[in-house]
Amino acid sequence: MSDISAEVRRWRERQEQARSLSPRELDELEDHLRARADLEMELDPMLAPGRAFAIARHELGTPKTLSKEFAKAGRPRWRRWVVAGWTAYAASWFLPILDMGWLGTMTGYDVLKGFTSDIFGTAVLLAINLPMLMTVSMLWGARLSCDRWLRRMVGAVGVLAIGCAVGVMVYGSIDSGSVAWLFPFPFLVGSWAWAGSFLFVTQGLRLRAKEWESATPETRVRLADRGVSNV
Repeated sequence: MSDISAEVRRWRERQEQARSLSPRELDELEDHLRARADLEMELDPMLAPGRAFAIARHELGTPKTLSKEFAKAGRPRWRRWVVAGWTAYAASWFLPILDMGWLGTMTGYDVLKGFTSDIFGTAVLLAINLPMLMTVSMLWGARLSCDRWLRRMVGAVGVLAIGCAVGVMVYGSIDSGSVAWLFPFPFLVGSWAWAGSFLFVTQGLRLRAKEWESATPETRVRLADRGVSNV
């Protein structure tokens, strides 16, 4: 049995390096792999442990196939949040974001053109949007363990954007003595879509981190030793 345990451990380490399956999924597959190998040895006592493991691994399938099967079983909740966030983020660049009074309405695309007209503006725009851009690979199914700092950065941008907008509106209403600032001058739907998109993706990152938490303490320790942090 110790030979099977060693084979299973090596198999799991290879899958963790490939990162096509989450630790929770690997926990489930590892249990199935051990049970199948044990069954093969019970059916044929003369069967070598290595051969029993090879049979069990072959019947289990390749990591790519297993990943697809898990995906078919149910679309992860985190991906719904990420898709919703990126949909809002992309739309915000074409929606009206600011009411400039007699100057008209400014769209996200207008802001993009204005900021990218010089190097400093481009750097500022890139710095603000970089946390969101770093999550784009999640849209096509990248299932890598996420670092907590990225989740915090994306969330911080969203919270700060909404906080600043609300602060400007409240201050403007108090300073002018008019409630016109609250409905919701000067920030229009594009502004809220852009800020909200960061919060949606933050929720997706949080749910994905929970998915990548292992169900077994042994795996948590092994991932911690490798510097993989998900919470």
